[in-house]
Amino acid sequence: MKEIRNDCCDCATPGYPCLQNRCPLRNAEYLICDFCKCDAEALYVYQGNEICEDCLLAEFPKID
Repeated sequence: MKEIRNDCCDCATPGYPCLQNRCPLRNAEYLICDFCKCDAEALYVYQGNEICEDCLLAEFPKID
């Protein structure tokens, strides 16, 4: 799933004011795995869930 977080670090100064809603830190988008609930770089749809690569690979046993 996608989650929007406010990662504001209060970096505004008199010469560089806060950008408010246009600041990428105030509306940072994160991808969260439906299985392990961890942040992920990419998500894959599997049986109606959005899961990370590690959880996806865990669903398919490796043949040695």
